[in-house]
Amino acid sequence: MPLPFVTAPEIRVEQVGDETTGILEFPVFNSLLAGERMMLDEIDYQSTVNEQTHRLARIIQEMDELPEEVAKLVASRLMAKHIGIPVVLEPKEDAIRKREHRLIREIDNRLSAQNEAQVTRLVTAAIVYRLGRVDPDCAKWSDDDTRNLTEGLRNAIYAFMLREQRGGAAPADPAATLQLMADSLGKPNLLPPTGEPFSGSSTTSGPVTTPSPASTSPGARKSSSGKRSTKALAS
Repeated sequence: MPLPFVTAPEIRVEQVGDETTGILEFPVFNSLLAGERMMLDEIDYQSTVNEQTHRLARIIQEMDELPEEVAKLVASRLMAKHIGIPVVLEPKEDAIRKREHRLIREIDNRLSAQNEAQVTRLVTAAIVYRLGRVDPDCAKWSDDDTRNLTEGLRNAIYAFMLREQRGGAAPADPAATLQLMADSLGKPNLLPPTGEPFSGSSTTSGPVTTPSPASTSPGARKSSSGKRSTKALAS
């Protein structure tokens, strides 16, 4: 039901897809609609990432006798590396990665399944809440219907919805993605501090990101010092 706006917002549309996949027109809001957000939250991918990262951290803490905070930091960096974020691992971290490769692969399989569910749900939400505004049949669209789409069309709709989720912005760079992961785990920074990498060498193991406002807020957990991390991982 439309609202009685004094001045109605201008709604533009964007064509999604191509001649091969077929072309659909979606309204552009530069954000997710409330219903879309609710559907996506049912999947809760981020909670799965956090849960599995903490699972790896507990094993690292026990096997390598590291302080809890250091173990969490190492686990976060290993998972970030595994999902494609360009983290350069220190020798000790790489040794842990090789030792725990089966567990990391198992975790990756779980995250892949969860990510696939999230992709499907976001595409379904787009069709239900955006195309359903003009076609009542689309309002009845389900995840099973989305699974029957061609991969090309599904990926095109998903890419469009990712831009909407980011407010129309371009994809975040790897450092920003890593920082978001750090913030979600309560860590100000997943990368070693400048000048004090874990291996004890004189260069950093990667670009250092600037903590976001969320990670520097009074309620954010503080990371252990670089010296403590160096000592723990060098043992």
